[in-house]
Amino acid sequence: MIPVLKSIRNLANDLYGNTELTVTGTLLSRTPDPLERARIKMLFDFIFFYSLLLIPVIMLLMYGQDYTNLTIHTGFLAIFVLCAGMMMAGNGTAVVGVVAALNTLVMPMFSSFTNDLDVSLLYAIPWMMACLLGYFVAGMRTAVALGVILFLYLGLVAFIKIRHIPVFLATSYSAPDKYMATPFIMAGYLLVCLRVWGHYYRNLARQEQLHTLEKQQQHSALVAQNLTKQFLLVKGLSRSGKSEYKDGNIELLDACFSEIEKQCDTAIHFLDGSKPEE
Repeated sequence: MIPVLKSIRNLANDLYGNTELTVTGTLLSRTPDPLERARIKMLFDFIFFYSLLLIPVIMLLMYGQDYTNLTIHTGFLAIFVLCAGMMMAGNGTAVVGVVAALNTLVMPMFSSFTNDLDVSLLYAIPWMMACLLGYFVAGMRTAVALGVILFLYLGLVAFIKIRHIPVFLATSYSAPDKYMATPFIMAGYLLVCLRVWGHYYRNLARQEQLHTLEKQQQHSALVAQNLTKQFLLVKGLSRSGKSEYKDGNIELLDACFSEIEKQCDTAIHFLDGSKPEE
């Protein structure tokens, strides 16, 4: 049993790694900024794992012959495939991210509208994920714009429900079906969120650690360079002082000692990180 699980895990890792390399290779090769590279990987993870979540949903809709929702979710998946193609072509995270966020926002709206204006957690979570994705890939303005679209849709739903306006679109699934499916779909949403944004923040923390380590190494190299220079100066001054002492030139000997003291103070300042006194 364990070898089988290891084989499945290795196969999944190979599938993910090869797909990531194929989709993001062009963007990563021309993006030196580590933060932008982390954003590219985050966007790929969102598209990849959300697409994996849609595949069993589409299969269940095919089994249940729910052609309306099947059409919507197939379009949902097709746009994610288009987003992956855009990344392969070298389009930036802002453009691809906005398309993916709009897809995650609008397609569940279509599904919500065709299912008796359902605005339960099955749809609320994807809407929230769409706004978060827009914020991470394109900034606050994009997230606010997505939020405005969501607000307008929820306002429309509230108006229709309060006014009892008939839409002639009965829900295609029963309440028991909804209650049975909700835990599994919510678990899928949770796994997607944890994998995408948890991994994203871990990459950011790792990049920050590497940046801090690089700064420390640069500082250590600078301190070592300055100390080497100071010790060479002190060595030269000590030799000069020795010669002046033998020649009996007390004034120049005092000057050498004063300069040695100054260079030692400078070295101490380099060690404690403070600015050397002029």
